[in-house]
Amino acid sequence: MNYKVLCGTMKKNLLVQIRAYPISFLTSNLLDGFFVVFNAWMMERYLFQGALSDQFIHSAGMSDYISYAVTGSLVYLFTVRTCLNVSRTLVTELRQGTLESLMLAPFNRIEYFLASMLVQTLTTSMEILLSVFISIPFGANYSQINLPGFLVSMGVSLYSFFSISLILGSIMLYTRNTYLTQNTLFAFLFLVCGITFPADFLPAWLKHISDWIPVTYAVTLIRNSILHGSGVYEQSGLLIKNRYGQHSLYLCWLSIHETNRKSRVGEDTRMR
Repeated sequence: MNYKVLCGTMKKNLLVQIRAYPISFLTSNLLDGFFVVFNAWMMERYLFQGALSDQFIHSAGMSDYISYAVTGSLVYLFTVRTCLNVSRTLVTELRQGTLESLMLAPFNRIEYFLASMLVQTLTTSMEILLSVFISIPFGANYSQINLPGFLVSMGVSLYSFFSISLILGSIMLYTRNTYLTQNTLFAFLFLVCGITFPADFLPAWLKHISDWIPVTYAVTLIRNSILHGSGVYEQSGLLIKNRYGQHSLYLCWLSIHETNRKSRVGEDTRMR
């Protein structure tokens, strides 16, 4: 690979975000970071009144709800930002009328999607970092972070988000729908992946579904490395489970991709 597609796509996406949406982009990041933290603080202060059940403390492994909820919410925000940007690339090309020419061009598709992923990772990381600074005055505590464990967990999680975005993008392209598809998926992930409460509180059948979603393990891995100081060795079991979920998503993406290909071939044959 000569990485020309990767570098060119990254440059294009960065220029679009910087030149087309400078003020709205900055304002959105500030508001998103503030409301993520403020929502956790309001729930802890007025909904729970500072009291957590023994079951919650046992399942979460801690009694600091603000740190627990903010960390989970920021990982969820990272999931939404990265998945949304990557999954909508081909749909955007379709709406602009450039999808056919793009598919006919001899380019590396992995580099194309990866460039969108890296740009969104960069911009979202700045938003997350800003949210972390905002959360500290509200009582969030990140003093036990294990940096090597966090970096490994983050790398594995990004692979998970990339896998989910490919499946979501294939479904969007097949159904020609973005709003209903993406919002349904993100609402479901927020419910079952242990974002603001432990997944152990879910019904048994829903907990089994949660165990097959890599985002659940991504949230747990990052939360453990930041709030409990867990390293790579302590979380090796979760890393292995996450890999199984990623492979399942990859196989699912291959099947959806093949369905889309056959559908396009059938449409071309009927047009002829």
